[in-house]
Amino acid sequence: MDSSGPERVPVGELIDLERLARDGRPPTPARIRAALPRGWVLDADGRHARRDGRVLFRESWILVGALLTFGAAALGLFWQTFPRGWSGIVRALVLLLAMLALGGFVAPLVTRAVYRRRD
Repeated sequence: MDSSGPERVPVGELIDLERLARDGRPPTPARIRAALPRGWVLDADGRHARRDGRVLFRESWILVGALLTFGAAALGLFWQTFPRGWSGIVRALVLLLAMLALGGFVAPLVTRAVYRRRD
């Protein structure tokens, strides 16, 4: 039994290595990394992949931090302009949900652009 845990699998089980090969040469590690399904990373040996447990430790922590920082700043700046009572709370929640929805669309686009530029 493999001591590294059940989340470590041969790369060939996740992707078709023959399809990635060029001119009879085996695929490069960069091509294998690009072809791996989301949430999987290539091990150092180049033959196995494992689940990526580093949530929010790549570029995404910057995006989440920026959303929280600018959202808090906006809330602080415009708090006096909100109506008092429940209508102000509802307006703040609607703005927060809109910001999270927009961030949910923008963050993946930015992350993909960063990955494309790195390869």
